[in-house]
Amino acid sequence: MTGSKMSWRRPLVLRHSLVDFQARGFAREPAATRATLEAAAGSFLDGFNAELATAVDDAPDLSSVPADRRGLAAEGAAMAATLLDAARPSGTRRTAALEAAYGERYAYLIHVGSGWALAKLRRRRLGRIGAGAPLLRWLAYDGKGFCEAFFAGPRAFDRWRTHAHKCSAICEIEYQGLGRSLWFRACGDPDRLAALVSTMPPHHQGDVWSGVALASVYAGGVGPDTYRLLAERAAGHRAAIAQGAAFGAEAWRLSGFTPAHAEVGVPILAGVAPAAAAQWTWTARHQLSGPNRDAHDYREWRMHTQRLATTAAVGPTGAEDAA
Repeated sequence: MTGSKMSWRRPLVLRHSLVDFQARGFAREPAATRATLEAAAGSFLDGFNAELATAVDDAPDLSSVPADRRGLAAEGAAMAATLLDAARPSGTRRTAALEAAYGERYAYLIHVGSGWALAKLRRRRLGRIGAGAPLLRWLAYDGKGFCEAFFAGPRAFDRWRTHAHKCSAICEIEYQGLGRSLWFRACGDPDRLAALVSTMPPHHQGDVWSGVALASVYAGGVGPDTYRLLAERAAGHRAAIAQGAAFGAEAWRLSGFTPAHAEVGVPILAGVAPAAAAQWTWTARHQLSGPNRDAHDYREWRMHTQRLATTAAVGPTGAEDAA
């Protein structure tokens, strides 16, 4: 698209300085983890900006993004497409074009990306977002939670700690998104993560740990020893981290390949190979009945995946397997 055609969208372009860990006040060590996670966040921004430069009925060309970060670029493109569609009364032409081009491989990421737009628009209801995917559309609240927590200053971040009472199923999904953001805030360090999670409302700590685990196997940036320590620090929420790892494994399966860090991390966090963990998510989905889906169905999807993980971790004697 020519510069003149994009001129009115140019102020929306996102700069990579937005995700610089030092500028955001995030932990900055280990250096290799920081580099990996900043690159992951940068690919999201690249996808967002690519969508801005794309004609309304086309999808952005993301082929220049490395394959292990292309899903993140699709997530960013979904945020931009949803924002631009929200400004038009004529429907969801941009998100439809994006889903047609990338939905087969990155459906989960696209719904999460739409949730970033939900956060920026300060909207609580999904409206038209993801209407064609009755279960996956609730992932938008995961994206909303991630966006709000990732960019939160100290006062806004403290508000996540003050839910005195159990809240809605939607709130649980947002706390899963918060957990994913903590993987970046803590630069993948299990001790920092455990300290952060411990400050969250007790009834949401399982939700948060599931998000941490999901981000750890999707964004990566760490090695086997870190995954083992992460599993130790989250030992009280073993089913939640297994479910988060399974959701990450399923996102990779859909993309067509599983990177080395997920091949290492999923067995440590979930106790099974990525393919088996991904299958849990489908087995759990098949247990849901009826054509309509709401946030409670999404909760049941997560909870049944956790039950499958717990069953897999228990041997015939009733004791947990050593693995």
